[in-house]
Amino acid sequence: MRLGVKSIKGLVLASLGAILAFALAIATASAQLGYSDIYGDKSEKKKKDKDKEKKKEKSKSDDDDDDDDDDDDGYYASKEKDKKKEKSKSDDDDDDYDKDRKRGKEERIADLMEKAETRQSPSNSSSRSVSKSVEAEKSSKTSKPSKASRSLAVAPDSSLEAVTATVETDPVQEGGDAADDPAIWINPNDPAKSTIIGTNKRSGLAVYDLSGKQIQSLPDGQMDNVDLRDGFKLGGQTVTIVTASNRKDNSIAIYKVNPQTRMLENAEARKIKHGLAVYGMCMYRSAKTGKIYYFGNSKTGDVEQWELFDNGGKVDAKKVRNFKLSSTVEGCVADDELGHFYISEEAVGIWKFGAEPDAGDKREQVAKVGDGALFADVEGLAIAYGKDGAGYLMVSSQGNHSYVVYRREGNNEFVKKFRVGDGNGIDGAEETDGIDVTTENLGPAFPNGVFVVQDGFNDKGNQNFKLVPLQAIVKL
Repeated sequence: MRLGVKSIKGLVLASLGAILAFALAIATASAQLGYSDIYGDKSEKKKKDKDKEKKKEKSKSDDDDDDDDDDDDGYYASKEKDKKKEKSKSDDDDDDYDKDRKRGKEERIADLMEKAETRQSPSNSSSRSVSKSVEAEKSSKTSKPSKASRSLAVAPDSSLEAVTATVETDPVQEGGDAADDPAIWINPNDPAKSTIIGTNKRSGLAVYDLSGKQIQSLPDGQMDNVDLRDGFKLGGQTVTIVTASNRKDNSIAIYKVNPQTRMLENAEARKIKHGLAVYGMCMYRSAKTGKIYYFGNSKTGDVEQWELFDNGGKVDAKKVRNFKLSSTVEGCVADDELGHFYISEEAVGIWKFGAEPDAGDKREQVAKVGDGALFADVEGLAIAYGKDGAGYLMVSSQGNHSYVVYRREGNNEFVKKFRVGDGNGIDGAEETDGIDVTTENLGPAFPNGVFVVQDGFNDKGNQNFKLVPLQAIVKL
């Protein structure tokens, strides 16, 4: 059979078409197979990962179901571990702080001694400002002296008679310059259970027993000074009232003492605001009228006198007098028997006014900075009552960390100066602000009375108060 050219050509083309179709089918099948392998692997991996996650979740869920308490224990154990770490760090910090405090105490005192020497001569407020400016400029331009050279500045202070405290109070809760002024409440039922009421300028008031243990804390403001008087008629009862200068709201804080609990209870009839920016304060009971008064003062030298009275079972007050000194005042005390009001003008000295509301502004100077006894700042004042008008006026000479004693009677003749040094396992007192004293028998610990001072540099932590048997200082 003979094929034409056309037929041969068609046959060739058909064969080629079949071959191409077969090759295309094979290529398509291979591509599909490869795609399936690649994405199939990915899909399988994804599926495996998903299954793995499910297993993890299931395992976690099982653990959660089985070990709820264990989880809580673990949480608190972790917290406890963190606390231990923090405590360890805190303990280390406290240790370092205490070491630094002890190591630097003498150096800090020396610095203050140097300042006191600079300010030793009598001065008014302007000369004091110049002195401070010179000190600040000197400090900024010169490096600190060595410990050895600083120690020499303290040497003169060691020549003073030293007495030692037998009790110190718990430190105040706040750090820095916080503790300031003490007041002694004498328990009429059991003098051995008397208390020390102390101010905390960063918080309020604290009450301590005669062993130094804090028994009450009142976070009621920024109390600077505190004082008290017994024999106040309130709501048909005779009570001891306690007042303090509250710098937080510029008010007179007023309390009464509960003799059963020894705690302070609020006794304000209303919020009584000063007419000045209050700083220090003290109280007075008139021997003439039996009325009780509150004196408040300021850094500008202004002084106010308020009469306290019963208003429906609460204590109210009315202002009865104003007078003014030239510069900053704070520490003050009134002699209830002799009718005197003493006040410390910090850079100048001690002044004596009449304490009655009609006494005006007549005054006389008892002592002055630069007289060899007083070193600015002149701070807290207290009266030790003796028999027949005798006794002592006591003052904190803060500039050289000492205390000065004057006669209570007559022209307040100088008696002595002393310091509170280390002893009986208790550190001494430095840079004292407020003080208080009583000659009453307070039981076995203080049979002849006690002298209480604020300690600006307590070696066991924050500031506190030191209690010194009065017979170690003066004889009555």
